[in-house]
Amino acid sequence: MSTEELLQRLGPLARYDSRSIAHHQKFSFVSAFVARRTETIQSISMPVAGLLVVLEGCKKLYWAGRKFSFGPGTAFALPAGTYVDVVNEPDRFTGNYRALFLGFSAELVAEARRRWSSLAAGHLADDPTVKIDAGLASAIMHTSEALAGGIAVSARVTEQRILEVLLLMAETGAAPLRPDMKSCSLTDAVRSIVRDRPAHAWSAASVAAQLCKSEPTLRRILRQEGTRFREIVADERMRAARSMLISEQSSVADAALVAGYTSLSHFAKRFQSTFGCLPSEVR
Repeated sequence: MSTEELLQRLGPLARYDSRSIAHHQKFSFVSAFVARRTETIQSISMPVAGLLVVLEGCKKLYWAGRKFSFGPGTAFALPAGTYVDVVNEPDRFTGNYRALFLGFSAELVAEARRRWSSLAAGHLADDPTVKIDAGLASAIMHTSEALAGGIAVSARVTEQRILEVLLLMAETGAAPLRPDMKSCSLTDAVRSIVRDRPAHAWSAASVAAQLCKSEPTLRRILRQEGTRFREIVADERMRAARSMLISEQSSVADAALVAGYTSLSHFAKRFQSTFGCLPSEVR
C-alpha cells in the first residue's frame, strides 16, 4: 500500500475533530485531530503510548530539546507519559490540518513488551520518527478501521491488529514499548515490571529495588492504593497465561508454568475463579 493509498483510506476517519473523546483515555482508541487554523499547544502529556499519522498539513513537534517536522504521510510514536510541545499548521492550499492518532493501551504495550522483549530496548532514544512501509501502512489502516468501528470484528481481532502494528514498529526500533514509571501509580509500575517476566520468581524486595524504594515503603504504598504485592503478581501471571492460551495456542501446562503453577488442577481452579471459565475452554 502506497502513502497515497494510506491517506485515502485513513482520510474518512479524520473528517471531524475527536481529540476531546480521547482525553485521559486508558484503552486503545483512534482519535482525529482536525483544525483550520494554526494551533500551538504546550506541555501535552501523552495519556497512553501512541502513533500519530499526519494526513494533511504539517505538525511540528518539540521533544527532548529537539524539533521535528512531519508532513502528510509521515508519522511518529511516543511512549506514555511523554511531555511535548506541538504546532499544528493547516495546508496552505486546502486550509486543513488533519492527523490520526492510534492510542495503545498500557495492557497491550505490556503484552508486546512481553512477547518481543528483545525488541523493547533502545527504541525512540532520540528520534520518534516512524517509517511507514507497505506492511505497516496496511496494518495501520486495518487497525484504525477496527477501532473506529468501520468494520465488524471482535475485540480479540482488534487486539491482534494493534499488536501487529506494535510488532512492525518494534522491528524498526520505533515502538513505544517502555513502561511509563513517572506518571503512573506504584501499582501500575509494579504491574509493568511483572508483566515483562511473569514466570520470574518476583520478590517485593527485588521490585522495590528497581523502583528505588525500600520494601516496607513499596508494601505501604500498595496498601494505600488498595492492593498487595502478591495479588499483583498473581493477577499478572494469570493474565499472561490467558494471553498465551488465546493468541499463541500454547498448552494448558505451558500456561500453568507461566502462572507459577506446577499443579494443573490448582491452576485450573484459580483460572476459573479469575476469568469464569476453564483454561481448556480458552481457544
